[in-house]
Amino acid sequence: PLPNLVHGGPGRAGGGEELGGIRAVLHHMQRTAVQGSPTMMTALTGVWHQGAAARPYEQDGDVHPFRKSLAELHVGDQVRSGSRTVTLDDIETFAAFTGDTFYAHMDETAASANPFFPGRVAHGYLLVSWAAGLFVDPAPGPVLANSGLENLRFVTPVSPGDDIRVELTAKQITPRETDEYGEVRWDAVLKNQHDDIVATYDVLTLVAKEQAAA
Repeated sequence: PLPNLVHGGPGRAGGGEELGGIRAVLHHMQRTAVQGSPTMMTALTGVWHQGAAARPYEQDGDVHPFRKSLAELHVGDQVRSGSRTVTLDDIETFAAFTGDTFYAHMDETAASANPFFPGRVAHGYLLVSWAAGLFVDPAPGPVLANSGLENLRFVTPVSPGDDIRVELTAKQITPRETDEYGEVRWDAVLKNQHDDIVATYDVLTLVAKEQAAA
């Protein structure tokens, strides 16, 4: 085979190209763009997209998404939390507890001189921890473990006196063939009292395929 030549070989093998060298690699580097509404993209891909229809959890008589097994959960199931106010005491307690005393959290003058901050701001990891407390259902159930976070981005600084809330939406459901559980990817969006996006990320959980027997 001569990878620098385009030819089909005997019987036009290779679909008209000799699959050798860089030419073979290029066959796997093609991209296709698909455009559509968030609802259409969700229907096509099976992965929930921002702006698509969602089914918010209603506390009265409804089932929290964390109480649903893999068989019961649907892409688009959502938790919209209440809000929590960030105080200066919260920021200082978190700094003392973790040792993260970065000046943006502890020094008003230095923080105000930074072009990214209006003054002292809350730790991003404090907000992510609070978000978990806002959306989690704590009792034992189908959700077995949190296996990680991906694509975390901090977008808008949070100052003392700001409120935060979280929208958590089942984004992708992936069963595992050989296990009694699968992975659920949740779309997490933190917002402040002005509906500005504070942070975005994916939460990964391992969820039982079926409810445990009583």
